[in-house]
Amino acid sequence: MKAKLFLYFGAVVLGLALSASPAAAQVEWNTVHNYDQGVQQAIAMHPSGMVLEFHRSNGGTPLWYKVGWLQGTTVNWGPSQPAPANGYWPNVAITGDGHVLFVWSTGESKQNSTLYYMVGKIDAPGGNRQSIQWLTNGQAFDAGHNSSVAMNENGVIVEVHESATGGWGLFYRVGHFANLAGGDYNITWDSGPSGQHYDNGVNPHIAINNNNEVVEVHQVPGEDLLHYRRGVVLSGGIIDFRESKRYHDYAYQPSVALLDNGQVLEMHGQDKDKGVYALPGTLNATNPELIDFTWVARPDNRAAKHPVVATDGTRLGPRIAVGAWSITDAPVGTGILNYAVGLIQEPAQ
Repeated sequence: MKAKLFLYFGAVVLGLALSASPAAAQVEWNTVHNYDQGVQQAIAMHPSGMVLEFHRSNGGTPLWYKVGWLQGTTVNWGPSQPAPANGYWPNVAITGDGHVLFVWSTGESKQNSTLYYMVGKIDAPGGNRQSIQWLTNGQAFDAGHNSSVAMNENGVIVEVHESATGGWGLFYRVGHFANLAGGDYNITWDSGPSGQHYDNGVNPHIAINNNNEVVEVHQVPGEDLLHYRRGVVLSGGIIDFRESKRYHDYAYQPSVALLDNGQVLEMHGQDKDKGVYALPGTLNATNPELIDFTWVARPDNRAAKHPVVATDGTRLGPRIAVGAWSITDAPVGTGILNYAVGLIQEPAQ
């Protein structure tokens, strides 16, 4: 992870970088496994095969995390461990050298909610019973709730969230760690002291690749309609978002992962017949607004909440994906956490 950004250009020179449009890969999802109890889960993967998962406890505000390791088509999970915070909507990202960025909300809804982050360190080649070594205390950085955070190998951090009391819509932030190598784990927010409004919606999720391209997905307020936005991070902490595009009419709570070769993997819950659906696609190479979604898989046919998806790194292209979701056929306010491993089948050349 570079401590300093190179004006966010990396592989992007000016304007929106267009990825090549390879044929969309198909994902073969394997057996669904229960791994814990809880709600509002989040997941991140490291190229070594480490999986980090955070969630909120059933019926309370304690936040927990688990360390897992990919073993074939399953994840070998370690024990649940308490995160050093209470709250809602945890989310997580991890750098190549094992620095962990943990973000959460103090409120479940916009009413008086504040966003916090902490930074920790974990041994990426280590075992699944290790703990994150927390390097900072919680630091407030904005008003809002229900956030999503992602990082790339250029050191770019992108974050999106819903508004707080008195506001409306969706906001983004762009930043970088001040100096990881020098022990300064604070985030410098290049986008400014407050979030930048970019759309109206709920349940936002964002992904970034090493070309500084981003894909953001969200749900329309009060309706089961999903939209995406493509964009690119420019100098000055600006995300050049293109127009919002609707891509599903009967779905909710989307999440997304983005690879360097332009492949996209989206996951959501579906309204008409319930269940969890995974939707791969590619960034369209000639139209910077479009994603070409092509093939749908259904990892689970039970009613689920907040499915999330991650892949095992962007630099080497897609290989393995892990999806996680909470099954809601449990007492009100509780969830049973499940996951599945997806083997990403590259299309024939």
